[in-house]
Amino acid sequence: MSETHEVEVVDRTLTGGELLAAAAAEVKSWPFISASRGRQVTWVANEYTRALAHPEHPLTEQAAVDDLFTREPVDAYLQLARTGQLRVRKAADPDKGSDHSDQIRLEVLRLLVTACGAQDTADLPPQPDPPRKQPVAKRARALLRAQLTELADSPDATTSQLRMLAVGAVVSDTGIRAGEMCALRIEDLSPLLEELRVVRRPQGWSESEAYTELLALSGLSRAALKRWLPQRQRLLERVGGTATALWVSLHGNHHDGQAVPAGTPLMPRGLARAWTRAVTETNIEMVGQPSWEPLPTRMEQLRRGVKPKAVAAPMQPDAEKAADLLDAVAARGRALAELRRADETDSTAELQARVVVRQAVRDAWAEGIEHAVQLSVLANAGLTDTAALAAAGFDPVLLAAIERGQGWGRPSKAAAAG
Repeated sequence: MSETHEVEVVDRTLTGGELLAAAAAEVKSWPFISASRGRQVTWVANEYTRALAHPEHPLTEQAAVDDLFTREPVDAYLQLARTGQLRVRKAADPDKGSDHSDQIRLEVLRLLVTACGAQDTADLPPQPDPPRKQPVAKRARALLRAQLTELADSPDATTSQLRMLAVGAVVSDTGIRAGEMCALRIEDLSPLLEELRVVRRPQGWSESEAYTELLALSGLSRAALKRWLPQRQRLLERVGGTATALWVSLHGNHHDGQAVPAGTPLMPRGLARAWTRAVTETNIEMVGQPSWEPLPTRMEQLRRGVKPKAVAAPMQPDAEKAADLLDAVAARGRALAELRRADETDSTAELQARVVVRQAVRDAWAEGIEHAVQLSVLANAGLTDTAALAAAGFDPVLLAAIERGQGWGRPSKAAAAG
């Protein structure tokens, strides 16, 4: 919990479901509670309210705050929930509980205890140990990469398969979670698509506990992204304004009665469903091919056993350091532009100038300086067209995505249009 947020305790004279509803509303008002955590809070408060009306629960709907979070009532609630007796809709297997669901319930109950000011009387059970997952063997991971590489080399791959390929390659390189994947923006790709910036938020995180890492991308991921980004560009044709999400939908949909076009950002559940659907279709299509082994249908399986080398990065760029880094980009950009104007393209001197400006561009990106800012600096240095910017270290497919992300084009193009 954020140390700077002052919790306002709810009315302790409330009882039962009214108390739980008030506590849930208070918890969801805290600035560090995410939307997904807010939904979990509502779920647990409603579920516990139903437990109070259940004949097997020791308390009633008139339960007082000092009784609600003691061990016996909480254990009874968890048992009823675990066996599916509190579901609004009947479960396929009501006897099958989930340690992960219990973990979420206990995390939320601790938040509700705080909102009720019941820390002195609460006696919650300890968190269950998370189930151990078997890591994917090295041979299986190598085989997975081989199957993805086979797709990358296929000229007939569909848009769905190309997105699946890019997702699978990035996850198998980095081991990042679905939520972290969906939070990725074009800005999080390094200029040459060699690295990825990821904001890590541990389970039960608050904003103050988030941190940033830079993770290396393999040649397979770079190739996959180079095939996905042009497809993404096509999908954004009907999306207005800026468009910065890396992973977008392939088809239109409806939300709250409104039509939603293709090219809208994917959410974690949508990403997981899209992966499963694309993998299932691909496995069916490729069955019988001599070298094909089925891909895993759950994204979670891709992450197991992945231990990427991570480099810490700032959540926000340091102003003084950013100014120095941009000065370096400008100076090295001018040197490269002068050589290209002098007709020395591909000469030894020009190739050496490319190396130093690319390093400056990469360092500025690692600090968190936006692509558009760097492109503006390079434009002022005399590097304005795609070929010149590619020489300076920006992959052309990324340049197109940056232009679309800004909603108005590259700084150099915007200046020319003005």
